[in-house]
Parts: sequence; structure tokens; C-alpha cells
Amino acid sequence: MLKHLSQLIDTSIVRSYGAGSTIIYQGEVPRSACVLLSGIARVLSISSQGGEQTITYHVAGEFFPVSWIFDKTPGAMFFYDAVTTCEVAFVSKKDLMNYFSSDPVKMQALVNYFATEYSASMMRVNALQQPKARDKLMYTFYYLCQRYNKEQSVDVVTIPLSLTHQNIASLVGLTRETTATEMNKLKKQKILTYDNQKYIVNTRRLLEQIGEEAFESLNIKVSS
Repeated sequence: MLKHLSQLIDTSIVRSYGAGSTIIYQGEVPRSACVLLSGIARVLSISSQGGEQTITYHVAGEFFPVSWIFDKTPGAMFFYDAVTTCEVAFVSKKDLMNYFSSDPVKMQALVNYFATEYSASMMRVNALQQPKARDKLMYTFYYLCQRYNKEQSVDVVTIPLSLTHQNIASLVGLTRETTATEMNKLKKQKILTYDNQKYIVNTRRLLEQIGEEAFESLNIKVSS
């Protein structure tokens, strides 16, 4: 997506955010659309009781907050935090919309972007709807592999996100203790290995456990 937005980015304000910084606050009315140029951003919700729920992650080439950009909400629905050091370009919402509508090629790129986002969201919902903790984790790890891995057709995937057990638990909606227990079982089955917040998944073994042939050829990677 960055190559399609290069003209806008060249004339935009670019800011850097350190890991842990908040880019947009939940309920905030942004001044501009955010285009992530580098780094990883986390989308999260915080309940009135203070509980955090990770919604998804954004990587370079993606823009947000989509609900505000397309006038579906008056402000940001969620918090957007920098997981790693992030560079963000701030683009006028009006300019962004006019830019895409000015050229059929750019509009097709936007359609492809949202088709990818929709498919990824369905995969996330499917993972969360699984009745067993083990299945929630397996489907979620397959989602992470397919969504963020840049390699094509590989059986062993390193997820390019630095995630703690608590991050995984928040993403899946389980306690940290249950998440750690089930991940250890997957490790013993040689489906998953992890060290220092890095996760390597044997997708072939994982698919054999999931038993979903329809998921084997998923294409839910957002092109940069």
C-alpha cells in the first residue's frame, strides 16, 4: 500500500513514536489519517475495569483509524500503541479519499486492501469462537502466520512480532496461565517453538491438527 500512497506521504508530516507510546487514544478525534511507514502498532481496547484486549496489530503499509477515516465513527474506536519504534505519516482524511478516488488503479488497491482486511478479520473471529483454549491458540497462531509472514509457501514460519505470553493471552482472550499451559503442550507436539518473545510455527503440523483444508491457501497479507 505504501507505493500507492507515496505521493501523499512525500508531502505529509512524519513523526516517530517510541515503543510503548500511544499514537491515538480511544475516543480521540484524530486530525489526520495515520499511515504506518515502519514498525508495529497494536490496536487495543481498555474496559471500564481497566482490562486490556488486543484487537489486532498493524504493520508497515497499513493505515488507521479506518472507522473514522470512512466516517463510520466520530472518533477512534480503540487505542493505537507503538509496539516497536514506529514512523507514522499523517495524511489529511480528505486528501486520502480524493487520492484513492482519482485513479482506478489506486481504487483497486484500496479494494484489495479491504478484501484482505475482511478475510483476516474473519479468521480472527473464527479463532476466538473456538470452544477450547487449545483450538483458540492454534487458529490464532495460524492467523498470525498467514497475516504477518512475508514468505510464500513455507512450512516453518517465524512470526515477525515480538509478543509476550500476556500479549498472546490478550489477543486470544485467555488468562496468561492457561495460555502458557496450552502453548507448552503445542511445544511438546513440535507445532510451536518460542524463545525471547519470538515464535516459530510448523504450519504443516498445525494444519494437520486444525484439519481445515480451506485455510491452506489463505492470502491475508497486506502488501507494503
